[in-house]
Amino acid sequence: MEPGNEAEVLSGVAQGGLRWAVVASGTDQDFCTMLHVYRDGQAAGGSGFGGPKLRGTAVMNEWRGRRDDQPYFVMARTRPEVDRVVAITSSGTEVELALSPPVPAFGLRFAAAALPDGEAPGRLRAERAGVVLESWPQPVPGRD
Repeated sequence: MEPGNEAEVLSGVAQGGLRWAVVASGTDQDFCTMLHVYRDGQAAGGSGFGGPKLRGTAVMNEWRGRRDDQPYFVMARTRPEVDRVVAITSSGTEVELALSPPVPAFGLRFAAAALPDGEAPGRLRAERAGVVLESWPQPVPGRD
């Protein structure tokens, strides 16, 4: 795939009639992963992250965010061997993210989910065959 050519790699639905899609493009060192959110077929926001596909020996690279009128979304790009990504909210609820198959054009898998209403991101963990490969803290924006 040529750098700059976007490809939808994952999509799903969330509470409140929201539909979301993850779109990816770029090179190993300048890679962009965007989450687009739609309500009733109309764009309702979105955001994402760039930078290297993965940093050093990391198993995943993650993003989380929200708009005032939407739930928190959590998104990650992972090594192909990851077979499960779980967000643990600040109140301890575990939410399994939707996970794409390996995307050969990028050498990655992609994961995303909306968190339940009123829940904020806490941690994110990547697994393979039930073994935790990596766990990332996810501080709530605005809190130290």
